[in-house]
Amino acid sequence: MDQGAHHDPSSSTATMTEQLKRKRSPSHDAAAQAPPAPPPKTAKTSNHLQINYLARQYTEDLPLISGDDTLPNIMQLVGEYQGVLDRHESMACNLGARPLGPILIKRFERLFDGPPKVLKSNCKELAHVTWLDVVEFARNKPEQFTLGQMSEGVRVCQFYHKQCRVQISEEDFVLISSGIPQKMIPPQPIVEDEEKELGTLEILEKNLAQIIQLTDGGLSPALSLSLIAANLVAQSPDAPVN
Repeated sequence: MDQGAHHDPSSSTATMTEQLKRKRSPSHDAAAQAPPAPPPKTAKTSNHLQINYLARQYTEDLPLISGDDTLPNIMQLVGEYQGVLDRHESMACNLGARPLGPILIKRFERLFDGPPKVLKSNCKELAHVTWLDVVEFARNKPEQFTLGQMSEGVRVCQFYHKQCRVQISEEDFVLISSGIPQKMIPPQPIVEDEEKELGTLEILEKNLAQIIQLTDGGLSPALSLSLIAANLVAQSPDAPVN
């Protein structure tokens, strides 16, 4: 046999490898060259300052700050606005808007006769336990949500929540245990409430910017207002997620 015709295994392997590379489908090549998929979109309020549209510490509405206010009134409002931000409450709700979430919660609370009964509180401030708190407690800690204690000859459910000893009737216990009230709790956040919040924050930021310009002679008020404005941007539903 002619030595020049001797077959080289390594050469054959290299040729097959090149053929396999050339025979890759166009779709495979396109997939290999395609840019990476963008990350999935996250909810607007998934940042660390997520707004609780259902919570509000004070029932009285706050006035909208303006350049016509006196400096003492401006600084008082600044402190009250900061309190709203610190509690992660809705600024729109505190300024007089009526978000849909609290309206639905009022309808939800009509399932029950009166508020939950607080027997004892270790809080310095006035204890406030809502039916939403009770339903969430029953869902998160079912082992502590039981019926058995006797009060005035009838069975009741007692548990500790928010440093309070809470009591509900047997009827309310049966209703909550059925799961029906939980289905009536509105999902959070509601799109309409986010839109109201964003619109309110935009108006408030503009007013604050105008007041900051008017107080350029008073350094302390300007710094306080600038801090509030920065916090408003951070709490905005459109704020970027870190």
